[in-house]
Amino acid sequence: MGPTDYPRAGAVLSRAFLDDPLWVAVMRDPQMRRVRLAEMFTALARTTVAARGVAETTPGLVAVAFWLQPGKDIGWWAMVKSGMAMPRFAMTLPARDRRRMMAVLRQGDQRRRELMPRPHWYLEAIGVEPEHQGAGFGSALVGAGLRRADLDNSPVYLETETERNVAFYENLGFGVVEQTVATGLDLPLWLMIRPQSDK
Repeated sequence: MGPTDYPRAGAVLSRAFLDDPLWVAVMRDPQMRRVRLAEMFTALARTTVAARGVAETTPGLVAVAFWLQPGKDIGWWAMVKSGMAMPRFAMTLPARDRRRMMAVLRQGDQRRRELMPRPHWYLEAIGVEPEHQGAGFGSALVGAGLRRADLDNSPVYLETETERNVAFYENLGFGVVEQTVATGLDLPLWLMIRPQSDK
């Protein structure tokens, strides 16, 4: 995925996450949610690549996935290289939405560091155009990431806020290591790990 694809990828993810319970709770204005999500995921694409992560799509940009590789994180330098894309996005949100979003992101970052102190691949986000969901595009992208993790024998970590996704990821070798509640929101979160391969 090149820089010119970032807005298209953001739009795909905004449609995929439009009715996601977490983002419905964080961004409560339904008329603005699609716009805000597209802006957020476009910023995340820029920031992930700046952090030397992987932003990839299926042919035709039907599905999108963002990964951080082992030993890499979104630190200050990645923020600067991205043009401060995520902080600039956050500052466009109404204060109440911004507080909700930052609380959830801080919680996710803290739990990941505690549950996965060793180097690992992190699936930051994955989404499929709604009309193509269930056709195998998401499985293909996750599978590509898992094969990449197997090359360096690394575990993989992700969060999901949608219960039906738990079984999807379990079928791909992930297991739930913790079920918790999003900070400030009465919403469940499932934290999942796919262990390193035995190769």
